[in-house]
Amino acid sequence: MSLTLRGFKSFASATTFEFAPGINAVVGPNGSGKSNVLDALAWVMGEQGAKSLRGGSMKDVIFAGSGDGAQRAPLGRAKVTLTFDNSDGTLSIPADRVQISRTMFRSGGSEYEINGSPARLADIQDLLSEAGLGQDMHVLVGQGQLDAVLHATSQQRRDMIEQAAGVVKYRRRQEKTSRKLESVASNLTRLSDLASELDSQLQPLSDQAESAATARQLQGRIRQLESVLLARQLGVLRAEQAQAATAEAQGTRRAEGLSEQLRAAREAAEAHREGQLRLTAEVTAAQAAVSSLRESAARTRSVQSIAAERVRTYRVELTEATAAARAGYERALEALEERREESERATEQYAGFEERYAEALDRVERAAEAVERCERSTGEAAHRRVRAQEQLDAARAEAVEATRAYAAASERAATLREALGQSLGEDSATKDSAASSSSADSSSAESSLAASDEGDFDPETGELLEHAAPAGSGASAEGALRVLNAVQIDPEYARAAACALSTLATATLTESSAAPDRSHLRGEAPSLEQTPTVSLPELHAERLAELGVRAALEVVEPLSEEAAALSGIDEHALARVGAALRERLVGTLFAPSPEVAEAALRLLTAENPSHPETPEGSKDPETSDGETAGRDVFWRVFDARGVEYTRYILLYPAEGVSALELAAAHREAERAVALTRASLDDAEAAVTRARAASEAAVEDEREAAKAAGVAAAEHARARAEAESLKDSALNVQNERARHVERLAAAERAVSEAESAYRAARTREDEYLAGTGEQAPAATVERRARRLLEVLSAEVSEREGQLRELSAELEKTRESALAADEEVRDLQSSHAAALTLLARAQTEAARVQERLQALAERVRLQTGVSLEQLGEDYSEQLPVDVSENIESAAGAPENAAEKDAIENTESAAKNVENADSAENPEDEPPERTVPTSVVRARLEATRAELAALGAINPLALEEYEALSERHAYLNQQIDDLKATRRDLNTVMDEVSSHIAEVFTAALEDINTHYRRIFATLFPGGEGHLELDDPADPLNAGVEIHARPAGKKVKRLSLLSGGERSLASLALLIAIYMSRPSPFYALDEVEAALDDRNLSRLLQVLGELGERSQLIVVTHQKRTMQMAQTLYGVSMREGISSVLSQDMEELRELL
Repeated sequence: MSLTLRGFKSFASATTFEFAPGINAVVGPNGSGKSNVLDALAWVMGEQGAKSLRGGSMKDVIFAGSGDGAQRAPLGRAKVTLTFDNSDGTLSIPADRVQISRTMFRSGGSEYEINGSPARLADIQDLLSEAGLGQDMHVLVGQGQLDAVLHATSQQRRDMIEQAAGVVKYRRRQEKTSRKLESVASNLTRLSDLASELDSQLQPLSDQAESAATARQLQGRIRQLESVLLARQLGVLRAEQAQAATAEAQGTRRAEGLSEQLRAAREAAEAHREGQLRLTAEVTAAQAAVSSLRESAARTRSVQSIAAERVRTYRVELTEATAAARAGYERALEALEERREESERATEQYAGFEERYAEALDRVERAAEAVERCERSTGEAAHRRVRAQEQLDAARAEAVEATRAYAAASERAATLREALGQSLGEDSATKDSAASSSSADSSSAESSLAASDEGDFDPETGELLEHAAPAGSGASAEGALRVLNAVQIDPEYARAAACALSTLATATLTESSAAPDRSHLRGEAPSLEQTPTVSLPELHAERLAELGVRAALEVVEPLSEEAAALSGIDEHALARVGAALRERLVGTLFAPSPEVAEAALRLLTAENPSHPETPEGSKDPETSDGETAGRDVFWRVFDARGVEYTRYILLYPAEGVSALELAAAHREAERAVALTRASLDDAEAAVTRARAASEAAVEDEREAAKAAGVAAAEHARARAEAESLKDSALNVQNERARHVERLAAAERAVSEAESAYRAARTREDEYLAGTGEQAPAATVERRARRLLEVLSAEVSEREGQLRELSAELEKTRESALAADEEVRDLQSSHAAALTLLARAQTEAARVQERLQALAERVRLQTGVSLEQLGEDYSEQLPVDVSENIESAAGAPENAAEKDAIENTESAAKNVENADSAENPEDEPPERTVPTSVVRARLEATRAELAALGAINPLALEEYEALSERHAYLNQQIDDLKATRRDLNTVMDEVSSHIAEVFTAALEDINTHYRRIFATLFPGGEGHLELDDPADPLNAGVEIHARPAGKKVKRLSLLSGGERSLASLALLIAIYMSRPSPFYALDEVEAALDDRNLSRLLQVLGELGERSQLIVVTHQKRTMQMAQTLYGVSMREGISSVLSQDMEELRELL
């Protein structure tokens, strides 16, 4: 199973949880978003209550942004996707993976999908109910819901079991069926009322329907008789229509023949007219050609005379132009030579200035580089000077600070030595000597102080103390060593160490030869191997180390060999000090605070309660020295204030500062003096170095500034010289440019003169050769004469062609006039034929209109078409319509209509005379009787219809419709009754099935509950039972839980942990009896102690073998048991997830 969250609550980015089989633990600090995972599961499974999701409205599930900093903007929608593994076919969807998703938009819309297809909430609930995941969400147990499970009503517990048993969908469908049955009963009552109402309406409608049926028969008879009359009138009109059609056809054929003749005549006239136009155009073109040729001849004669005159004038102009061009060319050559000489002189002068200007520029660049180097050197020197000055200032400040620190440290060391001397009972001479030698090193001060110490023998130190005297005793021993000068102590526990060592701290150690008589002491000093080395008790060492408790032997130690050598302490004396410390401080612990000291004391006394606290220094007189390391250790606990904690009382130290504390402070002060002295020396050396660097930097800066000034002066001189040369070169360049322009102008003048001279020579050559633009007069005259002869011959030829075309044009005009006359005759005949055709068409249209009027009348009266009327009533009396079509065509427009009316009336009179009396029983068919008889029958039928009176024409249809509705209602009533019987039968079967399934599920759950309750409550008893065994279909479920040794009748009397275990026992029993794909538990073990947690984890491990478990927890043991661990953290309002496969981690470890 996997869960993907996008924009849901604190999960702004897409986050996917791939839950492994077994237990999956979700861990993280409070407020990181762990419970949002359970909210997402509930939401995607169809949860509709915003309060159940810990929100005010459904929009609260959408990510609302990352706070005031707006690191992440709010999102517009939230989407959660839940994917199941359906390879075993648990769900009814034919797919190996079933994916359910829900999307919520900030606008309020919500969408559900199943495998990417849109779905309804009911579809989601039905699908989940197949896997035991109902809408009551008993598989999701959030924070604080365990009490709700235990204090739920019996009916609510029954709902949980039904949901696990999978009968909720049957319940829901049964309820829906009950509502349908109620609706069926209501509809059945309404249908019965409607059927009774219809019974009362059917009888009156039956009488009206009978009258309407009789009237319908009479109306049919009337329509039949009228149809016979209309059919006979139709025959007359069709005969007239046939005559008109014949006349129209004849007129059409004649008009078409005349139209064909007229079209042929028009084509012939058009052909004549086109020929006439063509000949007219040819004559016009010939006349225009003759006129054009005559004009060309006249122009040729004029050109001949003008050409002769132009030739004479051009010969004189050509000679003069050639001479002028030769003189101009020679003058241009002379000017060009002069300009070339001037340009060469200007070029040589400009080249000299360019060389001098380049040299000046080179000097300027070298001077600029020198100035730049000097400026850079000056800047670097200034920077070094500033940096050296800063270092000098910093070194001076450090030296001042070090001097102050040294003075303060020296003063404090002197004060502490004085206090230490007073504490140890030194005389005034010794104190003055100590105060005046405050600048000496720490080791010599400690040696002189130790040499002047005196004390008496302390019996508590046994054989290890050769000679110990309390402060102020006045006894003296030469070469004695005090214990406090041979130990090193953590300053934090200096007071605690002073209280633990007591008088041993100020005792002195002397050589064996100077020791008093020891015969009254018991035993000898133990060796180092025999001295106890106990630090922290092994049983509680880890716990005491977590609390910060330290063994006294770790805090108070002899000096190191290097420090002892500096202080003048030999190895033998140092070993005796170590043995004395071990003897005194064995079993002594130091705690950083009173609370920790009390906790340590509780651990130590709980470990061996049978041994009471033993006063300090008490020993068993029967214990030998060799058994010291093996005897029981009695622990003493001191806090940092020096208070000793015993089992029954607290021993507070005396007020004031002990000699050991003063010695420790004095040693720290001496160390500070030494460090401050070294710092002062370093600061003075730094000041010396900084002062030397500053002086060197100032000297460098001065030299660089001097070099920069020299380089700047050289650069200025070079730049001035370069500017002067640049101006001179510019003047020479301008002069050279003017010479170049004048030389170019001279070259252009030479080129132009040369071109003019060549052109003049070319024209002269062409003229002399006779091939130029102006040919000699004889050549022009010969060409003009030949052209005149050609034009005269062409004029004569074109005039002959013009005469022939004029004659042919006259003949074509005569033919065109004859064709136009024939066309006019044919047009007259065609107009007459069209007039006759129009008359025939008018008559046919009039007959057609009468036919259309008759057809409309027939449609209104009989409802049939004319064709059907003619087929049904085609046998009728003959009608005389033999009219000559030609005479009808030439008669007046209303003649045909008048004759048809007269023939119809005559036939009607003959029929009336023949049929004067008739018997209705012996009436022949209407199609074979005369028209008068038909009309008499029609009038009789109309009278019979009028005798019936007012008729409801819709009564028959209403009666038939009402009868059909009445029958339909009776059929529906029968169907509803049968459906109700079937539904009641099905509901009874479903109720039986629900009772059976629920009973079986309750038995399984009760069996698991008894076993699980006995596991969680060893010696306890618990079971489930129905509150009404006689009604297993609706009875609630009661819980009976009795832990071992308790007799409780109300579950609310159980403790918090017991209520949690009892609730979990019920839930896990349900889970085991009817497993679901997964279960989610949110901090359900928070109220359990370690022992009950172990029992619960045992049960959860068994449940994890059947289903996936998602557990939100803070318990370390639960995390260790999980197969997969998901760590949830939050940064700037956004949750992030990190997963770890614990099985892989266990394999690696």
